[in-house]
Amino acid sequence: MARPRSFDKETVLTQVMTLFWEKGYGATSMMDIQNATGLKPGSLYDCFGDKHQLFLDAIEYYRNTVVRERLDKLASPGPARPRLEEFFNDLIEFSLGEGRKLGCLMSNSAVEMSQVDPQIKGLVQDNLVEIAQAFCDVVQDGQTSGEFKTNEAPEDIARFLVSTVQGLRVLAKSSTSKETLTTTTRLALKILD
Repeated sequence: MARPRSFDKETVLTQVMTLFWEKGYGATSMMDIQNATGLKPGSLYDCFGDKHQLFLDAIEYYRNTVVRERLDKLASPGPARPRLEEFFNDLIEFSLGEGRKLGCLMSNSAVEMSQVDPQIKGLVQDNLVEIAQAFCDVVQDGQTSGEFKTNEAPEDIARFLVSTVQGLRVLAKSSTSKETLTTTTRLALKILD
C-alpha cells in the first residue's frame, strides 16, 4: 500500500516555480529543488518525475496562476482603456516590487530553452498567443464602443502590445526606472488614439 502524500502539490509547485523563475533551468539543481521544497528525491520523482518534467509543470503552473490572474483582469467588464491601463500599471508595480529582478518566467524560459527544447518553445508560443488574444479582445471592445479611434487591425495592435509587455519585463529585470516603464506604456497605448 502506497503511503499518502504528506505535502501539498500546489505549495511545492509554487516553490519550484519561484526557484526556476529566479535561477533559470540550467542553474537550478535537484539539490536546489530539494532545499527549496524540503522534499527528498524519492518524493519529488514519485510525484513530478525528473527535473525537466518539474520545469514543465512549473511553467504550466505559472501560466495558470500568474498569467491567468492578469488575463482575467484584462477580460473583466467595463471600458477598455482602463482595463489596459490597469494591466500595464499592475505589471509595472509587480516588476519593480515583488517581482523585482525576476522578469517573466515565460520570457526567461524562451531565451534559455526555446532553441534546444521544443516542448518549452511550444509552451512559450501558446502563452504568447493567449496573451495576444486577450489584448485583441480588449482592443476590439474599445473599437466597437468608439473608445479607440485607431484604424489599425486589433490583431496587429495585440502583437505590438505583447512585444511591449515583453520589453517592459526585460527592462524591469535590468533595473530600469519606473519613469521609463510608465513612459513606455503611455506611448504604447497612444496607438489606440
